[in-house]
Amino acid sequence: MNNLICKIVTRLDGMSPAELGRLFPEPSITAPLLFLLQESGVDGFTLRSIVVLKDHAPILLLPLFETRFDLSTFVDGWFKKLLKVAGRLIPSVFYPRVLSVGSLVGEWSEIGIDPQLDAGTLDAAYKMAFNALQTLSVERQSDIVALFNFNEYAKLPVDVFKQFNRVPYRSCARLPINFNSMDEYLGRLSRAARKDLRRKMRGASRVRVVRSRTISPFLDRIYTLYLETVKRSPMSLGVHKRLFFEKICESVPGAEYTLYFVQEELAAFNLLVVKQNAMVDKFFCMDYGLGRETNLYVLSWLENVRFCVEHKIPLYYAGQGTEKTKAHLGATFIPSFLLVKHCLPVFDGLIVGQSEMIGKILSNLGFWPRAEYRLSEK
Repeated sequence: MNNLICKIVTRLDGMSPAELGRLFPEPSITAPLLFLLQESGVDGFTLRSIVVLKDHAPILLLPLFETRFDLSTFVDGWFKKLLKVAGRLIPSVFYPRVLSVGSLVGEWSEIGIDPQLDAGTLDAAYKMAFNALQTLSVERQSDIVALFNFNEYAKLPVDVFKQFNRVPYRSCARLPINFNSMDEYLGRLSRAARKDLRRKMRGASRVRVVRSRTISPFLDRIYTLYLETVKRSPMSLGVHKRLFFEKICESVPGAEYTLYFVQEELAAFNLLVVKQNAMVDKFFCMDYGLGRETNLYVLSWLENVRFCVEHKIPLYYAGQGTEKTKAHLGATFIPSFLLVKHCLPVFDGLIVGQSEMIGKILSNLGFWPRAEYRLSEK
């Protein structure tokens, strides 16, 4: 009736930039990021897409990734050895094959939708796409099917929330730039925060800041800093290849690097996407020793806020992680969630009935970020 067909394709095969841009319109930056991921790839992940077409034109797209999730990656010592053994004995629990809708880079995931679709056609397209997802999960013998890192602004069908279990995930920090100067920004922080920032800003004279879209001379060091940061992170999902950092400035409009030098050594970089409507913080990676010594994270935050003020950019999206520090610096948070379905019904029951307990256990074991603050939104 709607002349709809559904295809499962490798990465974005057959999609043009114009077609993808129509499904992820501005101000979203998902389209160019997906094309960059198609080119660069991510170690340990297989990328696919489910595409629904009407009269041969794409109208809906689910970006997919598939991986093995090794729980032992996130711990050390005797517990790591224990989980390695458990993964061989019960792989569906401790080394599951995961098929997920979502993106491996971004503050949150999006589904591509033709903005001209009527409600009836969208509903039919969604049903076709999620039926295809279920079929693919059976073919791939997936242990877990998930929707990764979505938030309340995602245009997900109501039926999906009935079919999957909702689990809280890391929140994205944002800072509205509704002040006209750095003095006004600092004046809105608590007295303790202002005192802490003034102390940490004393070392700023040792730091040289360079903003650039041409990073070839520093690419080796940038990638080393990234890999070191990933190694320290308890919640990293995949490792981007060097090509991602090399190509992002030419692939993604507004992408640029802020480089932080200490005694002429590149000690940190901040990868940003700067648009007139918002600045988006993609990666901040630093040399741990030099970074802590010179308070580079705080200095980078202040540099980004200053840039937004001077260029009248109304929002700073500061990404996920380091929630306690970002709250200290005045950020509010957009909660994210996972939608998860395990192939074994008994584990679905655990996820639904004991999600809070499971979250505490995973936090204590180092798999999951601790809830360090109460989420707030303005």
